[in-house]
Amino acid sequence: MTLKNNWRILLGGLLVIVGIASFLDSLNIIPFGGLLWGVLFAFAGVAFIVYLFQNRNAWWAIIPGVVLIGLGFLILISSVFPNFQDEIGGSIFFVSISIAFLIVYLMNNKFWWAIIPAGVMASLAATILVDGFTKFEGGGVLLMGIALTFALLTILPGLDGNRQWPLIPAGILFVVSIFAFFEDFNVSSLVWAVILIVFGVFLVVRSFVKKSQP
Repeated sequence: MTLKNNWRILLGGLLVIVGIASFLDSLNIIPFGGLLWGVLFAFAGVAFIVYLFQNRNAWWAIIPGVVLIGLGFLILISSVFPNFQDEIGGSIFFVSISIAFLIVYLMNNKFWWAIIPAGVMASLAATILVDGFTKFEGGGVLLMGIALTFALLTILPGLDGNRQWPLIPAGILFVVSIFAFFEDFNVSSLVWAVILIVFGVFLVVRSFVKKSQP
């Protein structure tokens, strides 16, 4: 059986399932509701994956494919479990986007740029969980995650030329994330006070050292 026939079987099967579900839902025999949309999104995602197998040059198909599958899974879970946490749902959606870009990179490491959206989306997923399930703000987690993402570019294969430039945004974001963590722990004012004291003592000591020198 060829891939072309597989594509037709997949599309035909999707239409049959959607048609049967719509028929049963319209007669109130089985109120599918969100289940129908979840299956529809998931199958649409699978269709993009199948198209990728037919045409390996269509690497972009992995992005809508994985994202639609993740979205369909999220809709199905929310339909089966109405009390499903919004924070978990948002994290699942961002993780699916992250996985999509990660697969793009794994398919061809020349697409090193895909690491950046993959890391950003994963950081957003972690941020949502921190905001939703802890007393801390997730800003520090987001900035730290993006900093680590840029740092990974220096060691992962694929980036040509100067491999040190990602350390610049990584370092800046890392420093800012540290202060964000300090803010979460309500010690930012203490940290700044210590910095001012240390710098002031340094200036005073240095002035005395210069005066004592002949």
